[in-house]
Amino acid sequence: MGHSTTILAETVAEGDHDPRVYNLQEVRTSIARNPVNRIMYGLWRKLAVHPANRHLYRRALVTTFHRAIAEHDLDIFEMEETFGWARWLRQTSPIPICVRLHGPWFLNGRALGVPEDEGFRRRVEEEGRAIRDADLITAPSRDVLEQTRAFYGLALDAAEVIPNPAPRMTEHWHLSDADPKRILFVGRFDRHKGGDLIIDAFGKILARIPNARLWFVGPDQGYIDANGRTWHIEEYLRDRLPGALESKRVEWLGAQPFSALAPLRRKALVSVVCSRYENLPLAVLETMALGCPLVAARVGGIPEVLDGHSNGLLHRASDSGDLAVQIMTLLNDPKRAAQLGKQAAIDCQQRFSPEIIAERTVSCYGKAIERNRLRK
Repeated sequence: MGHSTTILAETVAEGDHDPRVYNLQEVRTSIARNPVNRIMYGLWRKLAVHPANRHLYRRALVTTFHRAIAEHDLDIFEMEETFGWARWLRQTSPIPICVRLHGPWFLNGRALGVPEDEGFRRRVEEEGRAIRDADLITAPSRDVLEQTRAFYGLALDAAEVIPNPAPRMTEHWHLSDADPKRILFVGRFDRHKGGDLIIDAFGKILARIPNARLWFVGPDQGYIDANGRTWHIEEYLRDRLPGALESKRVEWLGAQPFSALAPLRRKALVSVVCSRYENLPLAVLETMALGCPLVAARVGGIPEVLDGHSNGLLHRASDSGDLAVQIMTLLNDPKRAAQLGKQAAIDCQQRFSPEIIAERTVSCYGKAIERNRLRK
């Protein structure tokens, strides 16, 4: 559409020297190596008077932000609500700041099961201030926007729902190529993504379909149970499904590059997203774009894209029994699974293509830029 994008990234791939991509890690390292700064931050850490790492990150972010404005004449800047860092930029910004509701901590922190201690409350408060002070709020789903409004008591009159875009897929899922008993889960092993739920559901499935198989793709970040115990995936599997790893009924593939996911999704008969909360996850959109049969949790923004009957099935949140039932529905009726996947791909193209989302984003940005101009 003729617009240019500048990116401030925490890390940048080695050898990437795009002048519109700024490496915050390099800036932070440069600041920390300055002899005067090294002494100052060293004293801060010893005395514990100020959070030295937070100050260092803030300095790197704000410095790089203003450098990017000067070098590329930016019109608007978008940032997640995470830790409320966007407020640092808003305080000195000559351009509008858009806060994107990626996953406010009052939602995602609880989904992870982290203790709601002083640190939790401080982060939630700081994110609320950043949301309140932003020039524009966008949200991938209506659910996260309405929950944010209600939790913080903010009107957010200018906020807009702009879904995440789905990637273009050149190869689609076909029933003839899929393993008829293969289930795929892509996500972290933690409480948030529901890694425990798919394992518990798979145990129920094995009791009815003994030749079912599960691929678990994602890093092991530990699942915190209701008693506060942290489980790692292999010990959880051996406790819940003895022998499943050794027999390869369950294969834990660990973290995989993005390029490896589409072939795995095309091979599985059913893909699963069973998070305890999601905004509008790319895992759902990527699976839909491929035309894969999908079972997903009825949480957050997922029901805004999956209707539960024509383009994918939904299971009750945090309910491994219902998750197992929905998965077995598709394993036992592959033709229906294929119909759901086909409709999912059509819906994805019609509603979430990059062109459609880009047009909505540019229109939203334009209104925020004009409001900012009129205030000056």
